[in-house]
Amino acid sequence: MRFDYPLNNVNTYETVGEFLQKAEARFGDRPAVTVYDGEGKEHCHTYRTLIRDVKALALMLLDMGVAGKHLAIVGENSYEWLVLFLACCSIGGVAMPVDVEQQDEKILHCITYGDACMTAVSREYEFLFHGSCGCPVIYLWDHHDERSFSSLLSRGYKVLKSREAELDRVMDNVRGEETAAIIYTSGTISAPKPVMLSHGNIMYNACHAQALVEAGTKAYTCLPLYHAYSLVCGALNVLTQGQHLGLNGSVKNWMRDLRLFCPEMILLVPMMMESLIRSIRLEQNRDGTREEAKKALQRYQSRKKYHLSSSPFLHQAVTRVLGDSVFLIICGGAQQNERLAQEFGCYGIKVLQGYGVTECGPLVSVNRNRRHRENSVGVLLPGTSVKIQDGEILVKGPSVFKGYYKSDEETKKAFSDGWFCTGDLGYMDKKGFLYITGRKKNLVVFSNGKKVMPEELEELICEIPLVREVMVYGASNGQTADDVKLSAVIYADPQKTRDMTSYEVLERIQEEIYELNKKLPFHKRIQLIRMTEAEFKKTSIHKIRRGRF
Repeated sequence: MRFDYPLNNVNTYETVGEFLQKAEARFGDRPAVTVYDGEGKEHCHTYRTLIRDVKALALMLLDMGVAGKHLAIVGENSYEWLVLFLACCSIGGVAMPVDVEQQDEKILHCITYGDACMTAVSREYEFLFHGSCGCPVIYLWDHHDERSFSSLLSRGYKVLKSREAELDRVMDNVRGEETAAIIYTSGTISAPKPVMLSHGNIMYNACHAQALVEAGTKAYTCLPLYHAYSLVCGALNVLTQGQHLGLNGSVKNWMRDLRLFCPEMILLVPMMMESLIRSIRLEQNRDGTREEAKKALQRYQSRKKYHLSSSPFLHQAVTRVLGDSVFLIICGGAQQNERLAQEFGCYGIKVLQGYGVTECGPLVSVNRNRRHRENSVGVLLPGTSVKIQDGEILVKGPSVFKGYYKSDEETKKAFSDGWFCTGDLGYMDKKGFLYITGRKKNLVVFSNGKKVMPEELEELICEIPLVREVMVYGASNGQTADDVKLSAVIYADPQKTRDMTSYEVLERIQEEIYELNKKLPFHKRIQLIRMTEAEFKKTSIHKIRRGRF
């Protein structure tokens, strides 16, 4: 693929161990990872500290027989979580991050199905392991047990100097093709699948992301590390390039930690972008500058339409929410809202949309700082190839996974002549920009052969002011699978409807959809509307879990 301007130079590593062995000399006492505790106190760790901690813990894991085996990690983001992941991978162990936002029995199923020899658990999830789970536990906090993180680290430091050469040899023997992690897919429709990613898959993806994007020196991720997007595109991407990572711990404090860290780049999903915009608007209302901001946005959109530059609308309302250094937001995980991206653009903050799939390491494409399109998911990661087959996006490249754990049949079904079948529908334009139009499994097919992508209609319905969330699907209308009518389940914005009755909300939304239908082809018109009083269930990166009603 040709790029409009040269790729950025990046540091590359084949394995996690190679990164650890080179990073200490390269980055030394630069700040590596900052986290904040429950009271908002800062804890900053340099690269030298991070790598010495990883090595000390790696020696203990080596003595505990983790090399070549699977280690499950159950907990929210923390410095300890990250150290344990790196330590496990560096000695040839397989780290298994577990999504903690699922039912307890599913968490335990992931551990047992993944054949974990040991489980590391944070304080919040210790209760899951009080009984006999058949798996030894490492405690990711100051527990009285000798297998607590602090105890293991202390013992590791006592032998690190005498055994570091031994550890280096172990790291050197780990090959790029060996499995580094088993990461479960988010499972918006089907059950999550255990994806085996090699060192080569992960490190290639992490290192080459910034070949396309200039991210500054301080980056913040509030997304869970047990998801490939946050782990690889956030944490590992930032650390391999010697930058400063702000790592959010408890999800409830993510906006507080963002303000405290004051990053230059933020890794987000669309729902979190909406939360930030709502907070900014609230601050503008308090300052009495909301109307001024609306006019600034209109000017920005008007000038943008004609490819004209405009000065950013700078105000304390934005800096009180984001800090005063943010210039870039990377948005992934789901289709972004163009209007939100434009509002951030009005404030001088660029939003670049990307696209990834866990099985692809995960990053497939991303927009570039100086070459981007708001409705596209960008250009391909270097070395990655895409082809469109029957409307579906197929991917090949060094980041594509090895296979699903213990499921050769599922692995076989996931490939077509060596190309991974993403299940996403889309196309690529002549300039090399990739576009996502929908999900293959979500496609509604009518008996007359007409097809509708729910995502297209969901985007239009979400523009209705009273609508907060929507899911469009084909409701059964007869005896056959293709005898359906387009239906929408809608969750109204509780703030905008708090003074309205349920009947008034439904009536207003029906009127808006009636007007929308008049602009749409007959087969794309919504025929049934149903309201729900609860938000839709979400995956760990806040994508709606789709179902049938």
